[in-house]
Amino acid sequence: MLELVVKQGVHATPMSQLARESNVAIGTIYHHFKNKGQIIEEIYKMIFKDLGTVVTANLEEEGNYKDTFKTGWLNVYNYFVTNPLAFKFSEWVGVPPIISQSVVDETKPHYENIKMFFLRGIKEQKIRNIHLRLIMQITYGNVISAVRLKDKNELPMNKKQIEDAIESAWDAIKYMGD
Repeated sequence: MLELVVKQGVHATPMSQLARESNVAIGTIYHHFKNKGQIIEEIYKMIFKDLGTVVTANLEEEGNYKDTFKTGWLNVYNYFVTNPLAFKFSEWVGVPPIISQSVVDETKPHYENIKMFFLRGIKEQKIRNIHLRLIMQITYGNVISAVRLKDKNELPMNKKQIEDAIESAWDAIKYMGD
């Protein structure tokens, strides 16, 4: 389903095609899912659960804050670059109104460590004391922009360009003093 909806779109992907291409009887699909929307929601939850796990992989709790930020940024970037279907799904399908707010809310526990990391940065005056949601969106938006540039072959996103993107995300949220 992930591949089909990324290639064709949600509305252009009938359940009959999913059954045919997956070599599964349509009744079997309906035994596990009540409709196509539920399958889409489960894919969304799976991708964002994986992403929440990947983001916090290999992060050092007590390490240099900026280095830890850089590692987390790279984790998201590498996840989406190596999983282009997940990236395209999150861009084209994993958005309202296709995905409801209640489904988005179900994925929030997977990002608790990220929230705590940013809250610690605010408390320790490593990053600016601005709304947590804004900090997270600035950072995520920066990563997604870099992935998009690479995905569309607009930039190769070589090592220097990746470092420049990370530095621009850092500059947008770092603590500037009073």
